[in-house]
Amino acid sequence: MYAWTPATRSTTQWTTGRGPDSTVSSSPRDLPRPSPCAPPNPCSSGRERVSAGPFPPVPVAEQITHGNRRGHQKQSTSQNHPEHAPILAASGLVFDSQLPQSGVMSSHQLSAASLVAVVDPAAHGRGGPAYQAWASAISAAVMDGRIPDGTRLPSERTLADAAGISRTTATRAYGVLRDRGLASARQGSGTVIRLPLTEQNATSLLARSADPDDIALTTAAMPAPPELAHLVHRATEGLPSLMATHGYLPDGLPLLRERLAQRYTEHGLATEPEQIIVTTGAQGALALLTRTLCRPGGRALTEACSYPHAFDAFGGAGARLVPLPIGDDPWPLADIERAAPSAQVAYLIPDFHNPTGAVMDAERRARVGATLRRHDVATIIDETTRDLRLDGDSLPHLATWCSDAFTIGSASKSIWGGLRVGWIRAPRSAVPGLVQARLHQDLGASALDQLIVAEAVAAGLLDRSPHLDTARRTRDAASAMIADRLPDWRIDIPAGGLTLWARLPGRRASALALAAEEHGLLLTPGPRFFGAQPHAGEQWIRIPYTQPPEIMERAIERLGRAWSDLGPPDAHAVRDPRTIDIIT
Repeated sequence: MYAWTPATRSTTQWTTGRGPDSTVSSSPRDLPRPSPCAPPNPCSSGRERVSAGPFPPVPVAEQITHGNRRGHQKQSTSQNHPEHAPILAASGLVFDSQLPQSGVMSSHQLSAASLVAVVDPAAHGRGGPAYQAWASAISAAVMDGRIPDGTRLPSERTLADAAGISRTTATRAYGVLRDRGLASARQGSGTVIRLPLTEQNATSLLARSADPDDIALTTAAMPAPPELAHLVHRATEGLPSLMATHGYLPDGLPLLRERLAQRYTEHGLATEPEQIIVTTGAQGALALLTRTLCRPGGRALTEACSYPHAFDAFGGAGARLVPLPIGDDPWPLADIERAAPSAQVAYLIPDFHNPTGAVMDAERRARVGATLRRHDVATIIDETTRDLRLDGDSLPHLATWCSDAFTIGSASKSIWGGLRVGWIRAPRSAVPGLVQARLHQDLGASALDQLIVAEAVAAGLLDRSPHLDTARRTRDAASAMIADRLPDWRIDIPAGGLTLWARLPGRRASALALAAEEHGLLLTPGPRFFGAQPHAGEQWIRIPYTQPPEIMERAIERLGRAWSDLGPPDAHAVRDPRTIDIIT
């Protein structure tokens, strides 16, 4: 059934100002920026361009068309290595050299069109010079991982042409990046992103500061619970018999596989131990599945916003992302039904969706599962946060209606992230191929960690996580503090998970994250969760409630001060009377 091959409309604002002190203003219309896949606008020469607001839902058919167009655009950059074309198309990166035979790229360059697509200077303008807005927008994209370390930026001339800004503006923006220590430049080599080596910038999802007074609201994970010590003691009692073996477990510890299969069966999803593959965390499971299920150029159906490293995994496997339209509902049924016939793979988070916290109801699960099965879509169901239900009753597994799905589970959220144990529940026929492919990645997860998780399953700690009471109290307290301190923000209280998804009254998430750093608060802004359309995330910010209540109170206070620093939305923006809204 599966091939086991490793493997719009838009509004833009224009102003005729050319100098570096030109101000950035925003349009009153909430329509998107031009797609990076669209051909250059013939009107763009010699004009300043800025974003005009958040994206509306993008029809699936248009997204597929854009993906094809992008692939054609990038074809010339990989004529010598056509197998890399889908990866280039998905990433927007143009690789300019390759180490012989190894396939490892030694450097990469971001095209001007891709840079314009990935940053949003209007969200950082606040009436200041255009070059400052561009520098802040690029800085935000670097710090939240949209632009990786080592990326060569386009030349000032090509950026100016693509963005419709003056070359002086581009030059001064790059100069600010160098002054901030985020870029370096050498004659003939251009401007290259060079992150300073600190704990904070490893990734914004795991960021923490070297300053003990700083607070990081970036990681949706709890510290180890007191119960872990007892689990470790019990696990070490079973270690001697395991030490008599070689210890390599590419499909997983038999005891753990049996207990996980029994747990699925007790929850209404009949499962045999032979269907379970234990992996090195949920991320290891996702990497294995994307590398095995995806063909280069194959379409991967995903939610519009989702777990960022899932987008990274699909891009690394050469898949072409087909995100669902952006809206209040992560799973629009009509669009899923339209996209499914052409999708090779689908990736969904139905329980306490990351980052929105939404839950797919039972009726929708039945229709989504039936649709994906009918069209033979290899479906990856991420249940990493399923066990963190704070309110209400559990719903049946989505795989109940999609029996050939690949379900990912993990102990990292419900027990502790230091236990690098995840698993895949797969169709029995798919297991041999997955295990064989897994040998190219690693030879198995830690045996001791697997023993610990086996004890946790037997003790029922996945069904009643020791974090639930703390998470519930902190969620309620954080929500109340935000409502009091930031009444213009909108938050729907999630029934589970570990994060709040806050909607801001303006498109300013990246600017807020930068302002918050000045107050000793680290945040992950919304664009990091929108793989294909990062600008759509500028009105959102994720707030994990994983810190103790007293620290959360200090964090929300700092968040309020940072928001106040930005001033009222567009309070200082000046709309040039010569501005023209171009709708294409």
